[in-house]
Amino acid sequence: VNCTEQGLSAVPSDLPEETGILLLSANNLTSLSIAAFLPLTQLQDLDLSENRMVALQTGPPLPSLKELILSHNMLQDLPTLKGLPALTRLAMAYNSLAVLAPGAFQAVPQLQDLDLRGNKLRTLPQEAFVGLRALKDLDLSDNLLEELPKELLQDLHKLETLWLSGNRLQTLPTDFFPEGHIFMYVFLTENPWHCDCELRYLRLWIRQN
Repeated sequence: VNCTEQGLSAVPSDLPEETGILLLSANNLTSLSIAAFLPLTQLQDLDLSENRMVALQTGPPLPSLKELILSHNMLQDLPTLKGLPALTRLAMAYNSLAVLAPGAFQAVPQLQDLDLRGNKLRTLPQEAFVGLRALKDLDLSDNLLEELPKELLQDLHKLETLWLSGNRLQTLPTDFFPEGHIFMYVFLTENPWHCDCELRYLRLWIRQN
C-alpha cells in the first residue's frame, strides 16, 4: 500500500488487514506508536522515512515485520525495538542519534542490515552491537566518530560489509578486526588518519586482507 506524500499526520485506520508492504514516507507523522499497525498482522515492510519524526514508541508486537525504514527523520533516541523479533533490516540513516546504549539491539537478534549513517555518533560503547550474530551489513559512515572500542565487532560473526567512511577517526585499536574474519568490503575513506606508529596495525591489516 503506497501512502507516500499524502500529508498524513496519523496512520490511516482503513488499511487492508492483509497489507504486507506499507509506504508512509514523506508525510507529517512526527510522533507515532507501533500499536497503530497491530491490525496489519501480515505487515513485513514498513517505510516511515522523511516524516520529521521525533518519537517512535515500540513494545506491542509486530511479529511479521522484517524491514523498518526510519531514515531522514529527527529521532534523537533509538527506539527500544521490543516486539520486533523477525526484523532483518533497520535503517536509521540521517537522524540525530548521538548515543547508543550497550546492548541497544539485543531485542532484534535476526538483524542482517543496520544503517546508522549520517547521525551524530561520537563514540560507541563496546557492547553496542552485542547479540547481532546474523548481521551482514553495518553502516556507520558520515557520523562524528573519533575512536572505536577494540571489542566492537567481536559478536558480529557474519559481518560482510563495514562502512566507517566520513568520520573523524585517526587510528583504530590493535586487533580491532576479529582475527580470521573475512570481510567482503571495508570502507575507510574520508577520515583524518594520523600516520604514526599507532596506525601500523591498520596498515598491516590492509596489506594482509
